[in-house]
Amino acid sequence: MSKKKVNIGLPGLPGLGGGVLFTPNKTEEAKKEEVKVGKYKRSGHLTDQMLKYNYPKDTKGQPSLFDSLEDATKKAIETVGGVEVTEIVEGIKLSPSETKVIDCLCKLLHENSQTFEPKKEDYYSGNKGFELVEFGGDKNTPAPKLAFTLYELTKEYKAGEYVGGKDIDNVKQILTELDNKKFLLSYVETTKTKGGGRVERKIEDFRKLIHIVKISQTEFNKEDIELSKIEETIVVLNPIFRRQIDSKFILYPNDINKRTIIAYGSHNLSDIALRLRDYLIRELSSKHYKPEINLDKLFYLLAEKWMRESRKTKVKQYTEKALETVKTLGLIESYEIKTGATGEPKVIFTLNKDWE
Repeated sequence: MSKKKVNIGLPGLPGLGGGVLFTPNKTEEAKKEEVKVGKYKRSGHLTDQMLKYNYPKDTKGQPSLFDSLEDATKKAIETVGGVEVTEIVEGIKLSPSETKVIDCLCKLLHENSQTFEPKKEDYYSGNKGFELVEFGGDKNTPAPKLAFTLYELTKEYKAGEYVGGKDIDNVKQILTELDNKKFLLSYVETTKTKGGGRVERKIEDFRKLIHIVKISQTEFNKEDIELSKIEETIVVLNPIFRRQIDSKFILYPNDINKRTIIAYGSHNLSDIALRLRDYLIRELSSKHYKPEINLDKLFYLLAEKWMRESRKTKVKQYTEKALETVKTLGLIESYEIKTGATGEPKVIFTLNKDWE
């Protein structure tokens, strides 16, 4: 027997109930989709940077972001033409299609790397040998090097569905646009030492997430007629894709892309749905089975740009859809909205401990 959906609405916030919203039993079609699959690792640092946001109340009265950066980072930003200092934000801000491509690259990296011996340099370094690059002040940091065909990447992007020429061109364009973007990374890498201590290393860098090199091999006969053409793409990934991935990582199901598309009901996933999914998977990975977050903060985490543009109504609308998506995914069992100690509403999620 299906559980009833209890939805006690808050004034001006239809669909985000003050009571508990229970997940209904899955349909037979959804059950058929739940096939036991493998998993891949996504760097915890990468996920943290993708979910980073600035909450106005937390940054009020603080110096500007640019002024707080190290001199080397400031110079790196200033050397990039066309970048306004006021436009610089911390973290990795991606479009939904770029997020899907990053998920695909993380999966391909997992499947095409040495993943058993963390102490070796080639650990999570791809299938083309790693490159040594400067990262966080270290000039000899291994950067994964990954080779694949555009068809292979597009098939992942399309979640196993039919891949046509337009699909390949679309993914190629997304890759190219990613290759032209730089992001401000800022985080701390913590390493435990003997005796219970720890070493903290501040990482601050302004660089691209990917650098792509296309290699096209064409064979001709003696009459100069083309016989075959093999196009391979080689991507050098930012070191953050593998930094501390042996100890700080999040496991994703191999078919997370397909399951998210099915749960959302469309290939055109919203940024809000993807960010809510990733936020909850991160909480689940940390064994935070009842995470709480101020409702206003949640809105900023999911849609900081829209919140700063005073488009809160649209944020609420898309958040409702995102909540339905994570319910259908089976990530949450329920959620409720209560008044917090500050008098502001907060959201309490109850996660599915057995989700995989």
